[in-house]
Amino acid sequence: MLKHSLYLSCVFFGTIVGYNFLKYFEVFTKNNFYSKKDYGILGVSLFAIIGFFYFFLLLNTKVQNHLLMGGLFVLFYPFLRKLGWMKLFLVSFVVTYVTVYIPYQSFKWLPIDYYITLLQRFIIITSLLIPFEIMDSKTDAKTLNTLPQLFGINRTKVFGILLVIPFMGLEFFKQKADYSAIPIGIITILFINFTTLERSKYYTSFWVESVPIFWLLLHLFF
Repeated sequence: MLKHSLYLSCVFFGTIVGYNFLKYFEVFTKNNFYSKKDYGILGVSLFAIIGFFYFFLLLNTKVQNHLLMGGLFVLFYPFLRKLGWMKLFLVSFVVTYVTVYIPYQSFKWLPIDYYITLLQRFIIITSLLIPFEIMDSKTDAKTLNTLPQLFGINRTKVFGILLVIPFMGLEFFKQKADYSAIPIGIITILFINFTTLERSKYYTSFWVESVPIFWLLLHLFF
């Protein structure tokens, strides 16, 4: 596989750049800096950009090209966001592309586990985004046509929960199964099920976003 430390560092800084770009796109473009927080975000973003390019230049050309391709999808996100139902799958695609597809490009022969993981990653990211879609429906313009707007909150929940079932089931078809997928799947189902419009913003921005961190801890200690 790739030199892990270089690639992981590049993706780490790239994630900060991409996240801040998407979240504060209008603030940066309109120069609406009102507080020290805004300048702090700008400073962190600039530092992350430097870190990203430093590690990016240390990677081989093939990986660089793939990362640039992923970056293009991120750049177009603010414009594609108007297609509300599509943004969910675009985010899942980009995360899967960066975290599964690219790291395996140095392999001459790809095992069946790779293809299963590719599908699993897309599925679980899509499911984890469902609570965000529901919570955002409080403020999203009705013209966005997000999944909760098109099908209602309950049906969107069912969709997200049903996706988790193949995510867990596919683990049993791997040659080297990683059963951490089972608790992660159960936790995801619970978070989707208990998502309501009355929840605090920290329900998604802290608890749901902590699921990947918990998954990492499972890998490190079990």
